[in-house]
Amino acid sequence: MALWSAIRRSEQRQRRDLDRTVLARRVGISPSSLYAYLKGRTLLRSTTLDRLLDELQASPGERRELASLREAVELTDQRDRVTDSPPSGLPTPRQLPPVTRGFAGRAAELRTLDASLTEGDPGTPFIVVIYGTAGVGKTTLALYWAHRLKDRYPDGQLHVNLRGFDADQTPDPGQALDGLLRALGAAPESVPCEVDAKAALFRSFLVGRRMLLVLDNARSAEFVRPLLPAADDTLVIVTSRNRMDGLAVREGAHRLGLGVLPYRDALALLERRLGAPRLAAEASAADELVELCARLPLALSVSATKVGASLETFVRRTREVHDRLDALGSQERDLDLRTLFQTSYALLPEPAARLFRLLGLHAGPDIDEYACAALLDDDIPAARAALSVLVSGNLVGELSSTRFGSHDLLRAFARSLADHIPPDERTAAISRMLDHYLGTVVHAGRHIQVCRTEDLPWAPPPRRLPPLGDYDEAMGWLTAALPTLGATVAQAVAEGFDSHAWRLAWAAAVFLRRTGRRADRVLIQHAGLTAALRSGSPAVVATSRRLLADALTRMGQIPRALSLLHASLTTCAELDDIRGVFQARLSLIRAHEAAGAPATALRHAEAAYGLTASLGDSLARADALTCLAKQEHHLGRHAESLRHARRALRLYVRIGYAEGEADIRRTIGRAEQRLGRPEEAVAHYERSLELDRLLGDRFWEAHKLQDLAGGLEAAGDAGAARLHREEAWAAFVALRHPTADLIRAELDGAGPDGPGSVAPAQDRS
Repeated sequence: MALWSAIRRSEQRQRRDLDRTVLARRVGISPSSLYAYLKGRTLLRSTTLDRLLDELQASPGERRELASLREAVELTDQRDRVTDSPPSGLPTPRQLPPVTRGFAGRAAELRTLDASLTEGDPGTPFIVVIYGTAGVGKTTLALYWAHRLKDRYPDGQLHVNLRGFDADQTPDPGQALDGLLRALGAAPESVPCEVDAKAALFRSFLVGRRMLLVLDNARSAEFVRPLLPAADDTLVIVTSRNRMDGLAVREGAHRLGLGVLPYRDALALLERRLGAPRLAAEASAADELVELCARLPLALSVSATKVGASLETFVRRTREVHDRLDALGSQERDLDLRTLFQTSYALLPEPAARLFRLLGLHAGPDIDEYACAALLDDDIPAARAALSVLVSGNLVGELSSTRFGSHDLLRAFARSLADHIPPDERTAAISRMLDHYLGTVVHAGRHIQVCRTEDLPWAPPPRRLPPLGDYDEAMGWLTAALPTLGATVAQAVAEGFDSHAWRLAWAAAVFLRRTGRRADRVLIQHAGLTAALRSGSPAVVATSRRLLADALTRMGQIPRALSLLHASLTTCAELDDIRGVFQARLSLIRAHEAAGAPATALRHAEAAYGLTASLGDSLARADALTCLAKQEHHLGRHAESLRHARRALRLYVRIGYAEGEADIRRTIGRAEQRLGRPEEAVAHYERSLELDRLLGDRFWEAHKLQDLAGGLEAAGDAGAARLHREEAWAAFVALRHPTADLIRAELDGAGPDGPGSVAPAQDRS
């Protein structure tokens, strides 16, 4: 009837009757067909309707009304033909691809997915997005979960690969809808051309059906949205390399971010592929392969097909290649990691793409937005925006609220891109990054060694400084950045930025000592000395030798430490560097004390004290008095030790040097205990422990707990003594320090000399 009305209105506008035969000929149909359309016996094709409306000179309003009516009739017709068991006997769609052989792990993720099914809102479809970087196993997990659930959706399971990251194909929701509609029984000739119309028809088909829909490899919410049903009894599983923020915000999608496999699950995947006997026979090589593959499921699966006769040989070759992606690559594009990473990278806007390339120049395993800004030579908002794009695309992960990083294979891909950065641009970016780290570490050092800022090297003020306003913030940043700092010092040495390398090592020395990072401390100071030796400066070499010697002393490598310290002392004397000589003497005291030679250490302490008059430095005098007090204590001269220690304590308190106060109170406590005053000893131990906890000095906190246990035991409180000794044991275990074994033996009653027999700790170094 609406079409008849349109013809009559057209006749009124043209002031003449329209010949139906002529009209049919102009539209390209037979007169009988036109009458069938007008009587509603046949549905016009959309193109035929458009031509007819052109001939009628229909208004925009008439066009919209008739197009809407036609679409509604078509939707009803299509739905009726499918739901009323069409003559073709079209089977219920069961399109899920098979589950990948050798599926392993993901138990926690599966529990999360199962639990999410109870959180849907009535009246809306349930949408789950599984996102993660290329090769992390999104599709495998989605299909595994879908197969577990398929019996709950008896009206069918649909699957479509959206090919959102294919390099040679642009995602087309309309094409995907064509396939879905055909699977549901829509006649090809009745499927409309417009994407919106196809989407409406698709939604109509799913009303009243319990169906499962897997939309695999989606690029963005924009391409997924036309494929979403309106029915509340449909489960939609979307996989993507992007986080799909739009689906979460607008459609309320549940999201599961997929990371690399835990170590045990990665090993289980290899076992499924290679067999348990083989992995047991080459267990060490299997462990290394898991790490070489960054625990990325696709890399592990591809590697399993390439291992050959010897797992150890394959691992050795993989380890030795310059670009690990070459060793783990595949001739098949959908299995080749470099190709997959490249397709994600190719879609990045240029600011984010540039940052990703520059991240290939960054040696550390993680980074913050301030270092990213330094790499980009831009401000923090620009770095934050670029990082956000990389995080959304899962080329970079958000490891914490302030730090970002990627797994080893993505970092290898970034390095391969960085290889093509022009040399001048590369050098400038590395220089900016090293300036940033040096300036930030020195700035942090001013907060953690307030009374010793003269020991810090010069550094350019950082243009982009993280929030380091107090001691806790400085220690927190240094703790978070430590793995990156070690790698950065090594990179500076390798790239020839020697001044940055030794200055970074110097600036990090106190933090490394205070937090008990013994192995890291040796590695960083060794790299610093390597750079210092190339600097041509005897004074720089002397200081770097001393700092490395202090680190070696803490590790118990005394002969090597003494050799370095004597060389440092000689150089400083030749340069007439009194402060350098003084510091070398202090380090020699610590080394000889650790070697169990207090008499030799005392001679160096006396020589150091003799230099303090020339230095005119109260802090130096307090340090020298502390050294005298300690060696006198070791030699059994407790009264003399206590006299020197109390003088040192007064100086430290007046200066406000908490670390020195914590140190000397320990010596006072030990002297008081030896002189038969355990209550006074306990009070000093408790104050010393309190200060070390405030300073975050894990190494000395452990020792003070042991001291306090001995004092409490001497004071007759055996129960409290044991509790503190157990706490000390746990602290040394966490530090991987050999003293833990001695304390354990003492707790078990097997100490060589009974309670309190643990050997005294060396001086602070």
